[in-house]
Parts: sequence; C-alpha cells; structure tokens
Amino acid sequence: MATEPRLRLYQYENSPYCIPIRMMLEHSSVPHEIKTLPTCDPTEVIRLTGANYYYVPIVEDILANEVIWEKPGVGVAQYVDTLTQSNLFPEKLSGLNQVVCQYIETYCEDASFRVCDAHYDKWIKSDLERGLLRRHKERKFGEGCLEDWKRDVEKWTNELFERLKPFEQMLTENIFLLGDRPVYADYALCGVLGNFLYPGTTTLPGESPQLKAWYNRMLKGEIPKGLDATQSAAADQFGKQSEQYGKGHILADVEDVAAAIADLKLKPGRKALDVATGAGHTGVYLASLGLDVTVCDIAQPMLDQTMALAAEKNVKLTPQLHTAEQLPYGDSTFDLVVSRVAAHHFSSPESFVREAARVLKMYGYLVVIDPSALDDHPEASAWMNEVEKLRDPSHVRLIMPREWLYWCSQVGLRVVKKDLQSLKMPDLNWYFEVANTPVENRKKVLELVARAPVTARELFKLGTENGKIIWYWRRLTLVAGKL
Repeated sequence: MATEPRLRLYQYENSPYCIPIRMMLEHSSVPHEIKTLPTCDPTEVIRLTGANYYYVPIVEDILANEVIWEKPGVGVAQYVDTLTQSNLFPEKLSGLNQVVCQYIETYCEDASFRVCDAHYDKWIKSDLERGLLRRHKERKFGEGCLEDWKRDVEKWTNELFERLKPFEQMLTENIFLLGDRPVYADYALCGVLGNFLYPGTTTLPGESPQLKAWYNRMLKGEIPKGLDATQSAAADQFGKQSEQYGKGHILADVEDVAAAIADLKLKPGRKALDVATGAGHTGVYLASLGLDVTVCDIAQPMLDQTMALAAEKNVKLTPQLHTAEQLPYGDSTFDLVVSRVAAHHFSSPESFVREAARVLKMYGYLVVIDPSALDDHPEASAWMNEVEKLRDPSHVRLIMPREWLYWCSQVGLRVVKKDLQSLKMPDLNWYFEVANTPVENRKKVLELVARAPVTARELFKLGTENGKIIWYWRRLTLVAGKL
C-alpha cells in the first residue's frame, strides 16, 4: 500500500517561490504530493485560506489538519524545513542567509520573471490561463507589460546574468552558496533559475561553469549526507592526529606520485583533485607542477595542515571539506583525480571510483596509491587488517588489485598501469605514535606479530632490525584513464 502523504503543496509550476518548496520536499523523505494549479488562478488558494491569502505556495499539513501560508512569524519554507529536518536556516548563518535570499528574491527574481513571462506563449496551457496571466500582470505592472518584456527580453536576460555574477564567485569558494551544505538561499536561487529556464528557450550564461555545476547538483538532489560510522571514525581519528602527518611523515616523500603520473604528460593549468589529501603533500606537489589543484578531506584539521604547507611552499590550493564517496563537483570537471594512501579508510571505495569516473573529463586519469596485498592471499590480508584495525580504528580493509580493476571496468575506466611494490615501513612504535594507538591495543598488536602466520611473515617480510619490528607494505599504484 502506498504511503499516505503528510504534506500537500499547492503550486504554480513555474513560480520562483514554489520551486524551492517543491525541491525541499523532493530532497526529503517526508511523504508528500504536489497539486499544480492553473496559472494565476487563486480560486483554490482562496478556498484553502478562507480568503485570507491569494498567492502560492500553500502547504497543507494533512496530519495536523493545518494550512500554511506566508504570515508574520510563520513562513512556508520554515515550516517545511522544520518538518523535513533539513536545517536550511542554521542559526550561525541566519543573517547572511537572509541577506542573500533578499538579494535573490528581489533583484534576481525581478529580472527572471520578466524573461519567463516574455515567453509565455511557449508554456501557457490554455486561453483561460493566458487571460488570467495577462490580467494578473497588467493589474500589477500596467497595460501592455507582457509586450514590453517581450520587446526587451534580451535586455532583461543580460540584466539577470549580471546580477548572477556574485554567485559564480561564491561557488568558486564553496560547494554551496554559504558553505559545504545548502541553506535556503540555495533553494531560493534554484527557484529564480527554474523560473528563468521554464520556457525551454533560455540557458544559463556560458561564463558561469560553477553556477551550472551547482545547479545540476541541486536538481539531482546531490546533497551531502551526514557521515556514516566509518566516515565519522576517520574524521575523528585524522582530526585528532593531523599534526602527526607533517614534514616527518613518510608521505612527505612524493616520489611515488611523481612515478605514477610521469607518463601522463599533464600540462600546467590542468585541473586536479586530491581526494583525502591528509596533510597535503600530494596536493602541494601537484600544484608545484603548475596544475590547478583542489584538495579535499573529511577532517578540517587536515585541511588546515594542508593550507599551512601550501603557504610555506608558496603554491595555491582550493580546499574543500567532504567525503570521498560523494564528490560535490559537476560531471567532467577534472583532468586528474588522485587518492594516495587513503582508500583503505573509505567506507565505500567502489563509490569513490564511480564518483571519480564521473568528475573526470574525457582522457582524464584516476591515480590510486594504497597499501594492498596479493590477490588470493586471504590469510595474510586478514592478519594485516586485524593489525591495522587495532592500530588505527579508522582502518577499514586492504583492497585487492583485482577489486580495483573490476570497479574501474564497471565505470568505463581503462587501467593503463598496475604496479605492486614492496615498501619498507618505519618501525612499529612509530606507527603507534602516529595513530595514538591505545596501550591495550598496542599489546594486542604485538601479540599478533608474535604469532603471525607464515603467509603473513613471507608476504609482508615481517621481522626485526636493530631491535625494532619492521615489515614491508605491498603498495599498489593504479592508473586508469577515461579513454
């Protein structure tokens, strides 16, 4: 049996004020239905509000037997936001959110609706609606306003594009207008753009790629979700231990990155994304080659370390805070996506590969460098996973080379390089300090080392040197092209 709706939205389909509410409902899990009214016909609104209101949107809360419209202290958007728990009106951004919304709903909407109405012959559904539209507009803007807008449609289109320019700049700094998650201003702007594009004959400005990518994400509902348990563990672990990943860390040596990309012939200015950048050694190296580099991580303290290193090395990076499994960028954005010694922490490395393929341009490359093991060595892999999980609670598992190959094949990436090498690790106590391993877990790791199976001892060359426990990672370097 179908779930009964909790909310019913009454709308005009192309209204810049209805589109945001419709999108909020579509992006939520609250059961709802949408009732589209004839354009500019307020009959149903008057009935629902007892002639107290004449405009859309109107929301009917079926469970509460209540009709919501814009009244002082009670807004439709705020009501829906509370019910859907979308948090689109965060307290810390309340003033800025309000100012941006006012700019959108005043200056941008003022131009967009004129362009939309100038093309009314493209979308109007009946003679009745045509008459209702004309009567409504001429009451407000004067006789012949539709003809005036049609004559001046190019002027109003250019005016809208000019007023949209601040958002292109904002979206070069943030994933959404005011940060790494949408607020109501994002939905309000979607309302204006949806209204402008409604006739089907208008397009967004070509010089606004960030705006286009953002708009596509919003339409698809690609809204960052809360972190899952694995991601939360990684964010917590790396946030606490970020200072351990600086100059003295083994990842400061980027020879593996240099070898991986040596044959790719990347030209300066090409766009690169360093996923789970950590302390930024990879991103800084790529930027030193002249690439336009975006670095992302799940832990803000790691990004802080990265930007400090970038300042020290005098290179420019664009930092973004998000997971590896959901990349908040438009399709075909990057020439190179790199993830180095991080994927064994991902909650879904398969999702990462799928997202990497999506954001790569044609002839772009994915580079993954990560500890692995030989295919068909389950005992040794299980032992190493147990050791790593005790040493670092954010560890998930070692990923076999054949898994990476399969995931790449499923998303149209062709593997052009697969190299598995032995890499000597620092002594075990150094690793304990980097991960701040609890004393009890250190004891358990030492017990596992003492009784390691023969397969693990041979595969990882486990032994002692100058009284220190040493071993060799099997490090996989994989390069796959969107070819």
